[in-house]
Amino acid sequence: MKPEIKKLAVVIEKLEHCGIPYSLGGSGLLYSFGLTNMVRDWDVMTEAPKDSVLNALQNFEVKEIISGDFPFGTEYKLLIHNDNPQVELMGRFSIYGSKGLCRIPSIPVFRWNGIQVGSPEAWYVAYALMNRKEKADLLLSYLKTVGANKGLLKILMKEPLPEEILEECVSLIKDIRDF
Repeated sequence: MKPEIKKLAVVIEKLEHCGIPYSLGGSGLLYSFGLTNMVRDWDVMTEAPKDSVLNALQNFEVKEIISGDFPFGTEYKLLIHNDNPQVELMGRFSIYGSKGLCRIPSIPVFRWNGIQVGSPEAWYVAYALMNRKEKADLLLSYLKTVGANKGLLKILMKEPLPEEILEECVSLIKDIRDF
């Protein structure tokens, strides 16, 4: 079943109109890459300050919610639409690993249905840090098949990643062939 995208599109349109940079992540990212057929919620990431985002979304009913228990270290999380699939906006998405707080950058890599979609490299790291092995393995396999972005991997490798995630990032870089 195709997930409802209208509420997400309205939020994205407002963010773009106000110049708020963002990217789609989570199950929406997996769906946009054709790696799943189900979206539980629309996770939108941004590096923008919370007051800028709230100002952009002032015509929406926005609820600030807890960004989750440990291992999450996200600065803020906003719920814009509560109907399934929900639209959640995460400000400065971060996850604690065994070596410290790892920032997951909101870097769009392509547009899907007019929506900027985040990096599969970043979401591989995020899912691995969250111990969501099935989704992490899905993205890792995808990256090994289609190739990874060396620049994005280098950004991620500057974070205090656990050794096993760092090793996978290194192996992805070694698999990249410069033509």
